[in-house]
Amino acid sequence: MRRKILSTLVFGSLMLVSWGQAEAAEGNQIYQLNPVVVTATRLRENAAEVPASVSVITADQIKQKNVRTITEAINYLPGIYSDRPQGMSDNAGGISIRGFGESNILVLYDGMPLNNGFSGGVNWSTISIDDVAKIELVRGAGSSLYGGRAVGGVINIVSKNPDKNSGKIYTEYGSHDTWRRGVNITRKLTDKWSLSAGYENRRTDGYRKKLSYTKKGATKTPTGTVGTGYEESKNHAGDTIYILGNPGTTASKDNTYNFKLRYNFSDTKSMMYQYTHDYFKYYSKDPVSYIHDADGNELFNGSVLLPDGKYYNFSEADFTDYYGKKKTDIHSFTYKDDANQILFSAGLVNSKDDGYSTGSDLAGEGPGSRNHYPNKSYKADFQKTWDIGKNTLVSGFDIQRDSMTYNQSKLAHWHNWGSITKDVVTQGGKNLISSVFVQDKYKFNDNWNAYAGLRLDHYKKYGGFFRGTKDGQYLDITRDTKTYNELSPKFSLEYLPNSSTTYYISYGHSFNAPTLYKLYPFDGRYIGNPSLKPEKTDTIEAGIKKSFKKTQINFDVYHAKTKDLITTERAGKYSTFINKEKAKRTGFEMEVRQKFNDSLSAYANYAYERATDDEGERIYSIPRHIFHAGLNYQKPLWDAYVEAQYVSDRNEKGDIPHHLYSYDAIYTINLGANYKFAKGATIGLAIDNLLDKDYWSWYYYGAGRTYTVKLSYEF
Repeated sequence: MRRKILSTLVFGSLMLVSWGQAEAAEGNQIYQLNPVVVTATRLRENAAEVPASVSVITADQIKQKNVRTITEAINYLPGIYSDRPQGMSDNAGGISIRGFGESNILVLYDGMPLNNGFSGGVNWSTISIDDVAKIELVRGAGSSLYGGRAVGGVINIVSKNPDKNSGKIYTEYGSHDTWRRGVNITRKLTDKWSLSAGYENRRTDGYRKKLSYTKKGATKTPTGTVGTGYEESKNHAGDTIYILGNPGTTASKDNTYNFKLRYNFSDTKSMMYQYTHDYFKYYSKDPVSYIHDADGNELFNGSVLLPDGKYYNFSEADFTDYYGKKKTDIHSFTYKDDANQILFSAGLVNSKDDGYSTGSDLAGEGPGSRNHYPNKSYKADFQKTWDIGKNTLVSGFDIQRDSMTYNQSKLAHWHNWGSITKDVVTQGGKNLISSVFVQDKYKFNDNWNAYAGLRLDHYKKYGGFFRGTKDGQYLDITRDTKTYNELSPKFSLEYLPNSSTTYYISYGHSFNAPTLYKLYPFDGRYIGNPSLKPEKTDTIEAGIKKSFKKTQINFDVYHAKTKDLITTERAGKYSTFINKEKAKRTGFEMEVRQKFNDSLSAYANYAYERATDDEGERIYSIPRHIFHAGLNYQKPLWDAYVEAQYVSDRNEKGDIPHHLYSYDAIYTINLGANYKFAKGATIGLAIDNLLDKDYWSWYYYGAGRTYTVKLSYEF
């Protein structure tokens, strides 16, 4: 069956190409075939002429779709896999590029890293999607220009400039009582000064996520009201489970504020300060118990007799889930001098309230515990470009300092983070990365270009400490300071036989320093390892980009080999992080983008990846096949789209699909339309997961069919 699906998808892509070549009309379209990008080489170049696999999402594309987060905006790009089944409430899942997770993907927002200083993950709720001008995604090794984390790729999110008098008010409402509403105002104060301010509120009741269950009874004696109604099922391994209910839906509330002040020295020189504040809260809502008493009343405390002849005595603790918060402040300053080709950025990402609490009562008024890990990242980046004959030279420096504190506390009321009764553990640490980089683009002639880049990173981990109780013993530990250096070279060669064709081949060395979470903390399950070394990855890539009149075809193949891969190993009652394994990722990506005429455009992309460990065994967490396709129609007063996604399953051998803890295949179809019913006013309707396909992603259940109505007014 899978082969038939893949054959159909590939055949559809080929038909798209042949149809596109047969068309001849010209016209502008919301989808640009070859936009200008800067992330791939730190130079302004046509996307079709850089020696890398690059994709761009524009504000117009985002505006057309039913998009609430950055991950939803990039989800249909080649090779992207977003494991965020809880949508905008998701806090556990993330994205991957070519099998590399978020801690191996550098995510930038106007030059500032969004990867947090704690685990390297990204708080995707921080950014209002309506403030995004474009998103550039570069796949493959990027450490020669961007340092650690840029292993699987770089995502560069560029916000809108406050360069004109404008405003927008918008609201959206959809399934599960989901709201997104906001306002953005931009004003030119003088010829030199301009500013913008924006606010966005997002909230949802969410949808069912987990199961409350037991595998067996525990006692011959019930301790409370005996009820009935459990559901017998199996998990992914075939074990029988008895489902008691679920903790409810994944609800969330999110408020984002944004302010920008820009000063133009001249047409080519400017500076801008930007401040973003985000407060994101997630929690469970409306828990459900399948167990009822003799009168049909729902029970959250009681006993149930199981087929093994024993009772399982349950309580509200079986139906509770995490209560989490994230408060983030981003300060950034950017100076641009286009005439002298100088770019400088500096700022702070302060995740000052980040963590979760747990407890045993549904009201959140009883005792519980909190895990809290505030973290900060300071960064400064400078680059200068020179044009010297056939050479275009880019060089600069980069300094970044990360710090984190990890607190484990007891709470009197587990929904009230201010009700701390005892600090159990306080621990933390810092790192400092100082870097210099250089890249030379040498133009042999009109057909041949070569790129050579090198970056030196000096890494220092320091200030690590642990103060608290472990296994009944109080410890006060100061961690050793350690430093190391890493050279990251990259070489690329490209051949342009004509203005519509680009061939390229590249080699890049990347590294990723261990996150502070893996170096220092003890959280009751994992013990940090201060002796961890960086993961190192060597990537070879080759590709072709071919443009026809209205068709763009991209194809690339890559092989990435990682050594000193950080994994976990059991050490007594806990697990610790160690450098042990190796991994290989081999795959290819193909993409077709087509403009049929002034109104109609389409795209299709397919990615294949084979990821194995050092013993040649498949890494099942990485999907083998990812396919996306879409059709877009645009007229002056209205537009419409339909898009489809297929992600192959990630189940290990013997796993049962469509059961708890399985990683099921994902097949969804989304569609939507927008209509401009008055000047500046637009109404829209979107349906996601049109066929109402369900799937499990480990402990989380994907959403079914959802509807969204949108209304906006621009002035």
